[in-house]
Amino acid sequence: MGERKVNSVLLAFRPVTFLFIGLLATSLSLAHEQKTALTDIFYNERTGNLEIAHRFSLHDAEHTLNKVTDVKADLALSSEGRAAFAKYVAERFGIMLSDKESLPLALVGQELEGGYLWVYQEAKIPKPIGASFSIKNTILQEVIKGQVNTVNVRYRSQVATFVFEAGTGWKSYQGPAKTKR
Repeated sequence: MGERKVNSVLLAFRPVTFLFIGLLATSLSLAHEQKTALTDIFYNERTGNLEIAHRFSLHDAEHTLNKVTDVKADLALSSEGRAAFAKYVAERFGIMLSDKESLPLALVGQELEGGYLWVYQEAKIPKPIGASFSIKNTILQEVIKGQVNTVNVRYRSQVATFVFEAGTGWKSYQGPAKTKR
């Protein structure tokens, strides 16, 4: 009878144990390089802007910032460090128009969300709206071996996805298909 009582107590704690192990595994994974970053480029026809949102694991961003700049900062606590990282991002992400002219991207800001750092940029939508452009994304790649950056270009319901690994170079986006309004 005593053994059965012990087993029922262990069974009662099993979900809690699995939850604890899951949380521990998640927190440990956040302390290691994620080696992936995501960028979304949205056509906002209402404002006339391309809105660019980059998402990085906080650990990868901090590790890279500390390696490539003189800034040694805890990005969760340092707004100056986050601003320095945003500047680093702006220097390694670019859009080039079909006439080989660089599209000026304004750095809008950055924010923390959970274990991620978001960096925001914007630019006027290239005219005409269907214009093609090329994208470059080398963010984190000089520090994190195997870093993969994914860029999604979103126009209405259309999404074009590009994957950038070290040495990828520029990739061409053909512009949204002409659609009737």
